Amino acid sequence: MPTFQRGHTTIAYTDTGVPAGREDAPVVFFAHGLLFSGWMFQHQIAHLKDRYRCVTIDFRGQGDSPRAMGGYDMDTLTVDVSELLRHLQIPVVNFVGLSMGGFVGIRLAARNPEVVHSLTLLDSAATAEEPANRSKYKTLSKVYRLAGIKPLRSRVAPIMLADRNLSAPWVDEWMAIVERTDRVGLVKAIESVADRDPCEDEAIRIIAPTLVVVGAEDAATPPEKSRRIADLIATTTLHEIPGAGHSPTMERPDEVNAILEAFLSEYNA
Repeated sequence: MPTFQRGHTTIAYTDTGVPAGREDAPVVFFAHGLLFSGWMFQHQIAHLKDRYRCVTIDFRGQGDSPRAMGGYDMDTLTVDVSELLRHLQIPVVNFVGLSMGGFVGIRLAARNPEVVHSLTLLDSAATAEEPANRSKYKTLSKVYRLAGIKPLRSRVAPIMLADRNLSAPWVDEWMAIVERTDRVGLVKAIESVADRDPCEDEAIRIIAPTLVVVGAEDAATPPEKSRRIADLIATTTLHEIPGAGHSPTMERPDEVNAILEAFLSEYNA
């Protein structure tokens, strides 16, 4: 996987490149959720790569990005995205962010409107983490740091997936990826999500057309969080996906692909 350096920090990414015969193809930039990586968008990339240049980032301490000394907060991650786009000489993107990727997307779209042509927010929120969840996530992260993900699978998976998807074939692969991830880096990422600042004041400044998608059974950021985002942003379309929890790109990929393709086609004619 290619990487780029931002100071002393190494950040991994993927880039499908420009589709053959489509030198002017729009760019779709994917930003993953906590405990995942760009891997969670594999079905969307396979579906879109013949018409769009698809780029993913692995945030600090997750996926193939190694542990960083610091900078796990949402503001720094937003700058990481901007610097990656500068590195790749990409001036404008259709930004797709899930959960923490959406936290970053809201900030990027508000602060750099010239960069975000369209914005897709999946299972995200503009609010701070609920106090009860913050405490729970920090407790889980402490156990994870000591024991790894295997003893926590029965606690973590129901937060991230709808009940009917807990035994899906891909879940074992996901757990194996988490198990290989540097524990210290991932704990820092978990804590940064738990301690994040709200960004409702930034969401109301977004001018990019925005697609909001949420799994109907999302336990981590329930549908009312997405409805709140839709109320804040001026030009918004909201979709709720039955049978999906917090990870619909993997749980219900066909539904996400159809919704995302229709939205991108509307604003990238």
